[in-house]
Amino acid sequence: VIPGLAKLTFDPELGTIFVTSGTGLVGYRVALSLLEAGYEKVRVGIWFGDRQVGTVNDNTLAERVAKKLQEKGAEVVSFDWANQDCYKTALKGVKTVFCTIPHMQNWNEVFDSFLRTCKDTKVEHFVKISFFKAGDINNPYRSVVPFVKFHGGCDDILEQAPKDSRISYTILGASHLMATPLLHQGKILGEEHKFITASYGMGVNYVSPNDVADAVMAVLLNRKKHRNKVYNLSGPAPITDRAVAELLSTFYGTKIEHIELGYHDYKKDIAARGLPDWLVKDSAELEKMKASGIDELKTSYTKDLETLLGRPAETFRHYLSNKAAMRPGLTFP
Repeated sequence: VIPGLAKLTFDPELGTIFVTSGTGLVGYRVALSLLEAGYEKVRVGIWFGDRQVGTVNDNTLAERVAKKLQEKGAEVVSFDWANQDCYKTALKGVKTVFCTIPHMQNWNEVFDSFLRTCKDTKVEHFVKISFFKAGDINNPYRSVVPFVKFHGGCDDILEQAPKDSRISYTILGASHLMATPLLHQGKILGEEHKFITASYGMGVNYVSPNDVADAVMAVLLNRKKHRNKVYNLSGPAPITDRAVAELLSTFYGTKIEHIELGYHDYKKDIAARGLPDWLVKDSAELEKMKASGIDELKTSYTKDLETLLGRPAETFRHYLSNKAAMRPGLTFP
């Protein structure tokens, strides 16, 4: 699954690995990668209820993902971030947690409780996906975007965990996932052939979710080397949303019109799509940060991904081509 993976041996101290979100872009790939690499103790949490985010109206996604992972040997359990009563059951006998927190309402209420349960159940290693440099209190993204501020706060809490528990951590801060605009605008792309942004022609630091998942695998399989460390994962270079639209035109086989709106018009547009207020605010503020040009700065890019994987970051073109890594029945385009 990952170049050179066959040369690695599994750390027996990993024990049972709990993946919190088997239907997520990164969680699914990590779970599948572990299973296909021959690791047998994989427990995957899946939410079987209605999805708050995403324009794909498919209630069978959870069932398809669960079936695929079970066929590969995973233990699939029902997991709902909003139901704290399920945490202890999901974590029973678990030594290692891979945590991705979905973009959901009231996300600020769940992480602290989940981490406390990890401590109570004697989890030993905790790998978390965050946003790029969310732990830096001087990061403008953290100051402006509620979702990034939340992740930064979670990272702050997690970094204190070794002081009062046996937990060690690895935090992987990922920039804008290449799949996010496709998820949120899938219906518009497919039916209206439009790609709507408010980045004002600035380059965006898009990173492939495939690369993020591979980085998770690298730190999971060699946890001692990556214990109590933070990595920030960036894409290969800034790419404008206009260039993304051109790539989408190629892969959709039809012209995708790129529509560039101002901040306020963009906010009205996404609100009109029926998205909840909290998601409208996060999405609009992320576009505001893109429009600031911050993603074009050299400081917005690191070598962490290349160091972890031993290869360059995947480009947007390569991401759209790599359908084998996407979730069953849910590929882009």
